[in-house]
Amino acid sequence: MYYPKSQIQENLYTSGDEYIIASTLEPYVGYYYQTSNNQRFTGKNPNDTPNFKLINKSSNILSSDNISAVEENSNPNTFWSNEYLELQNQQGIKPQNPPPPPIQIVPQPTKIDYTNGFFPRYFLYNFVNKTTIETNNSNYTMFMSNSPHAQYNRFTPLTLSWSLTGKYNSVFKSNKNNVSLLEQRTRSFGFSNFFKDKYSQYYQYKENENLYSNGKEIRYTKDKKLYIGYYHIHPEKGLMVGRQHTMKDHDYLEFITTGSILDPLPPTQQSGSYNEPSRVIPNTFGGY
Repeated sequence: MYYPKSQIQENLYTSGDEYIIASTLEPYVGYYYQTSNNQRFTGKNPNDTPNFKLINKSSNILSSDNISAVEENSNPNTFWSNEYLELQNQQGIKPQNPPPPPIQIVPQPTKIDYTNGFFPRYFLYNFVNKTTIETNNSNYTMFMSNSPHAQYNRFTPLTLSWSLTGKYNSVFKSNKNNVSLLEQRTRSFGFSNFFKDKYSQYYQYKENENLYSNGKEIRYTKDKKLYIGYYHIHPEKGLMVGRQHTMKDHDYLEFITTGSILDPLPPTQQSGSYNEPSRVIPNTFGGY
């Protein structure tokens, strides 16, 4: 509904103690505007969408009769559905049932994604309660296009490129920075809480990285002490300490060719410690 600017009070703010969103019955914190007929909507003004209708917490919609109805009905979208239908009637739209809420979809990167080193991830941010769920490309597209089959007036669709391979620390920092930038750019505050510092999720080491020595087969090259811990195999320098190769100094390692002190292997010709036996002339004891 159009309101002349003279009939609107803009840039009002509520801390969450006064109003709730009529369609969800959830407390609202943020900017709102008020019309001359004493109706309130989310957003600084009508152009600051989405514009959800606000009602007082003491409104009759929260009367004891309505609360009982909510308790008897296990469907959390009941009142949202009623409000949705009411708005459709007011706008002269043929009443229809509201679309179902989105569900969480956990992605799985493919071999091609790991070859590329990254893959796209899709999210739906609920700007009412500042929560996030992950979805797929088709659902993301549906919300982006304001499909009647999506609750697009409750969620903001978000997408970002997620790094999968490379140096572990670089991948972690890259994903964290991308999340932070997207959160700030779209004002989706609380979006980063979805990740809980798991910015290396789906990360994959290369074939010769993140290997582990139990101390029975590998030792330090310099002092020949047994090595227990993670190591990697450099294409030119061979075995080295650490999950991955870095520019910092790290020790060289080598395989123990004949086994360790704890678990020795018998010498063989292949190991390099095998001595060809000398020829022995038997004693005849029978004379000459």
